[in-house]
Amino acid sequence: MAGETTNNNEILIPQLSRMWLAPVGTVAPADATVAMPEGWYTVGLFTEDSLKFNSEPNFEQVRSAQSSYPTRTFQTTDAATIEVDLQQWSARNFKAVYGGGSITAVTPAAGGGKHFRFAPPRIGGRTEIAGCIEVIDGGKHYRYVIPRTMQMEGVSKDLAKTKESVLPLRLAVQGGDDTDAWYVITDDPAFQPPTPTISTITPSTGPAAGGTAVTITGTDLGSVTAVTFGGTAGTGLIIKKDTELSVISPRRDDRREGRRRRLRGRQRHQDRRFHLRVTDACGRPSPPR
Repeated sequence: MAGETTNNNEILIPQLSRMWLAPVGTVAPADATVAMPEGWYTVGLFTEDSLKFNSEPNFEQVRSAQSSYPTRTFQTTDAATIEVDLQQWSARNFKAVYGGGSITAVTPAAGGGKHFRFAPPRIGGRTEIAGCIEVIDGGKHYRYVIPRTMQMEGVSKDLAKTKESVLPLRLAVQGGDDTDAWYVITDDPAFQPPTPTISTITPSTGPAAGGTAVTITGTDLGSVTAVTFGGTAGTGLIIKKDTELSVISPRRDDRREGRRRRLRGRQRHQDRRFHLRVTDACGRPSPPR
């Protein structure tokens, strides 16, 4: 049906999920399905309803006497957190839950196998870790990649006899100016951006020598990575907004498409109509114009 936007294939049911941790600086997965790079380890089992990723930006509002509504809203801070209750008790999971700490071997007085002593970190001794949340729904895969996180709150464990005792992992996402604080990688086709289209080309003609500044308007041009003129790439691509870009036309080969005419007694190249395509980051060309 025309205009139909409902699609039950875009409903996500997290049929399988995993939580990965690694030292900060470990190479992140390059896509949604590649094997996790060396250095990452899984926390193992966790309760089925505890995994949460929360994005919590904070805003301030400006109020004016002339309006009952805010006249401007602006963001002041950004924040994101991860919550999950781990079912597996291990040295790595204890360190993650407590934000670090040390584990030393102890020789029991009565002999036998080694015992182990865990000491939580002291003030100022907590360490950052990288995290990756993996969610799978059939053939769709999502990975939330968080380059830097830190344990953010106290640890409360329920040691009741009637159920398993879990380790509450609570992580605060850390930010920086040189990288994204977090991002999602997915192979879900619903995330495919629309193919760019061209509406107008100004000017529509130019000399075979190239060097013409061309403005292109259309739709979804924000993802364009290349503009070709008759198969030859233009230069100086500038994305001005999602509906407009500019590019410099290339020199064209007269042997293929240049025709000459005499103007005022001298041989000059005739301006040619531009025939071009734009190509987006997914490698998809627009219809030719």
